[in-house]
Amino acid sequence: MLNFCFPPGWFSPVVATDSQTRNRVIVRKAQPQDIKELARLLTECFHPQQGWLSYFNPLLTLGVHEDLRTRLHLPPSQYRCLIASQPVNGDRTNRQEIVGTLEIGLRKSFLGSSSRPYISNLAVKPSHRRQGIARQLLVKCEQIASEWEAKELTLHVLEDNHAARQLYLANGYQIQQAEVNLSYWLFQQPRRLLLQKLV
Repeated sequence: MLNFCFPPGWFSPVVATDSQTRNRVIVRKAQPQDIKELARLLTECFHPQQGWLSYFNPLLTLGVHEDLRTRLHLPPSQYRCLIASQPVNGDRTNRQEIVGTLEIGLRKSFLGSSSRPYISNLAVKPSHRRQGIARQLLVKCEQIASEWEAKELTLHVLEDNHAARQLYLANGYQIQQAEVNLSYWLFQQPRRLLLQKLV
């Protein structure tokens, strides 16, 4: 059995109501029993497979599951995994479904030896996008960064991911650097953009 990755009560859940759907969204820390559903969500969002490639989905999901399980053992002073959940429509047992997730962890600075909060794996179910869920997760990251006494948040986004870029820029992130690597030159892959927000 996995240990909880956060001490009890390290923050109160954030409850928000989306003005369009009127569904309550709760942002809370991930727990070991969430890993299976989180792995499916991340695979669906970052590795969408169609046709014969869909046969690889179970293998990809297993890899994501094991990566998450490992990260959840990191101390809460270095890493947090957040989830956004809301009640399942028509379910009278008050069961919650995970509709979004985000991870924040301390990473070494790209230019120095200091560590700073880095956001990764922001994912929202396709059926729940454009409802403010990603923004709520980002707001919670700012609270965590303040708790860690950090002055900035960083993340990467692909240059051609226009929806994500728009989200980050609308929430106060600024482009710091466009990273060019060999795959950009040889295979015309999109560049990774390093974004930063002062908190």
